[in-house]
Amino acid sequence: MIELYAIAQRPGPPLPDIAPLRELACGELGAICGTAAEESEITEDALWRHERIVEAVMETRDLLPVRYGTRFAGDEQAVDVVAARSGTLKAALERVRGAVELSFRVRAREPDVSIDVHASLQPLARESMTRPAPDEGELLRAAYLVERDRVPEVRDEVARLQHEHPELSLLLTGPWPPYSFVER
Repeated sequence: MIELYAIAQRPGPPLPDIAPLRELACGELGAICGTAAEESEITEDALWRHERIVEAVMETRDLLPVRYGTRFAGDEQAVDVVAARSGTLKAALERVRGAVELSFRVRAREPDVSIDVHASLQPLARESMTRPAPDEGELLRAAYLVERDRVPEVRDEVARLQHEHPELSLLLTGPWPPYSFVER
């Protein structure tokens, strides 16, 4: 049983030593995988291990991260699945090439605050998406697909916004693998 971590352009640089990884050839794409752990439950440790592996691969390659738990009986099955979707996967990889995901949350420290900080960050990103906030205190939950070299610029803009709007609590995290931008 193998676990799939990411899809990347092939050939690529050597894989990191974070875990025993290998790259399966799927035409111009590579399926980055390893032997699946034998755990029967989803644990927090297993989820974080998967994330650390994807992030380590992301340091040297553009990639399409694969969600935790994507497993195949063997290499041939994984190659067949990736090859069957190669056109879609190549287009998605091109879309995220050179970029990372930044996650952003805005909470109001006072009731009835309405400020559009999203409009200040959108021009710095290739793409953005918002999600419904889980509660009334959260004004914005967004993800931004940002060029790797623009990450400091986004951080500076968030710091500027926080300084100008002390009534808000701003949280920017990342860079992350572009999970939110893999599929349209």
